[in-house]
Amino acid sequence: MIVVSKEVAQVEIEKWLDCKKISERKRETTKDNTAALVDAISEGGLVLTEKNELVQTLKFPIGETSPVEKLTYKPRLTVKEVNTKMQGVKANDVDGRVTGYIAALTNLTMEEVKKLDTEDYGLAQNIAIFFL
Repeated sequence: MIVVSKEVAQVEIEKWLDCKKISERKRETTKDNTAALVDAISEGGLVLTEKNELVQTLKFPIGETSPVEKLTYKPRLTVKEVNTKMQGVKANDVDGRVTGYIAALTNLTMEEVKKLDTEDYGLAQNIAIFFL
């Protein structure tokens, strides 16, 4: 179901990429990731806030007692934030590194990120790729 037109969704993602100062070259190499974000906004599962935070509504909330239904992604990350989440992750562990970035972006623990359904994790990966 289309909630926002593709054109409006594209403008929103371009605004986010501009805020992050993503180069034209990186935009070219991440076109598929950008398209996934545009689709998510168009379908209503992702929203860009005035603070340039992306907010993802989970298709499958995580947690038992107080379920997490939305993830809010910071627009910027510091090396310290990433390093804190990467404790114990080997340099060649690509999945572990992406999980660490998602954890740093959302303030979740690595274990919480690992509980995401693959549908929700896929969108999270498409966001995290712009921070690698």
